[in-house]
Amino acid sequence: MTAILEQESKKAKMTSAAFRELEFPDDDLFIYELLNGQLVKKSAPKPLHQLLSRRITKALENYLGQNPLGDFFYAPVDVFLDDYNTVQPDICFLSTERAFLIDLNEGIMGAPDLIVEILSPGSLRYDRVDKKDLYERFAVKEYWIVDPNNRAVEIYTMLENAYITHGIFEAGEKANSSLLVGFDVEINELFKNEAH
Repeated sequence: MTAILEQESKKAKMTSAAFRELEFPDDDLFIYELLNGQLVKKSAPKPLHQLLSRRITKALENYLGQNPLGDFFYAPVDVFLDDYNTVQPDICFLSTERAFLIDLNEGIMGAPDLIVEILSPGSLRYDRVDKKDLYERFAVKEYWIVDPNNRAVEIYTMLENAYITHGIFEAGEKANSSLLVGFDVEINELFKNEAH
């Protein structure tokens, strides 16, 4: 489930600075993001989501071990895009040239080069529309949407300040990055032994 939390005034926008100051109880299992000044509450990921995240993370770690082009992070880590947008992508990659955005005490202080979001039933609209628009606006060079329901990976890349579809990859294919040359994920391996 994903929900925008009501704020004192519907017109009031929360800032990233105010978002950083929020305190949540230790037993709160929800994840919070800030989209266009609105606090968004998401349920904790399900095991399938975590399994897919781990498999992509492992593939990315192996690739970067052989091609030291930058570093990556996985949720939960705050990515501060601007004063009104703080997201927690499932996986994000920053090239060596953009390593200056990494603040080890705060989070990622700007747009990563690549972001991966894994769809959950409650996050479809946010990941496919709201976050896609946001990542496009902040010029994230490559955006992956992992769709467990359709066992597919969609990849969008920037061309003249707008996303174009690099590919929709399904069973029997390899999802391949245009940004990280040589990085790919076999769809059959990604979704193997996955219960529907």
